[in-house]
Amino acid sequence: MKEKAPVRLRDRNRLRTRQEFLDTALDLFGAGGLAGCSIDAVAKQAGTSKTTAYTYFPGGIDEMLRDQYRIISKRVRLRGEQMRNDSTTVEDRIVALIAALLDICAEPKVGRFYMMLTPALSPLLEPVVGETSGHFRKMIVDDLQRKLAPGVSAQACATLIVGAGREAAIAVARDPGQREALLNALRVTIRAMLLAKTCR
Repeated sequence: MKEKAPVRLRDRNRLRTRQEFLDTALDLFGAGGLAGCSIDAVAKQAGTSKTTAYTYFPGGIDEMLRDQYRIISKRVRLRGEQMRNDSTTVEDRIVALIAALLDICAEPKVGRFYMMLTPALSPLLEPVVGETSGHFRKMIVDDLQRKLAPGVSAQACATLIVGAGREAAIAVARDPGQREALLNALRVTIRAMLLAKTCR
């Protein structure tokens, strides 16, 4: 098997600079929302020129925020998959996915950005929003499919769980202390779905 070539110093520096711009944009968003984010503000805060910022992000602040959203989504997805794979029961596997989302949304700047979609921010992030939710929904359907009573739709249940998870994440982004109560309520909801005899 062929060994991967080490990442060159120049490439590592480029990735580091790019990440610094993304972190700066997240800091500015955390401090002032979308109104506080601009390519000028990011460049100034990062101690560089607007031209340099555009070199890394030709699409400007829109591209930065989309990339930041993608990075957070990937973190949520990978953590969720890992936690789900470490669980054995259907209930635990589903709760693990939402717990991963809540854990990451409990990080103050990250949660505020990832969960606080405003009318101004929504169109900007539209190409990337929902990828992780869709991935989680498929996994929940897989877990529920053979466990639900006839007439109870695994797809519908998964949609409700993902929606509840999203609302829980918004609450945790505002107050991380709600995490346990919300996960306990989610467990009760999942148990009710699994114990339901039929859907009339």
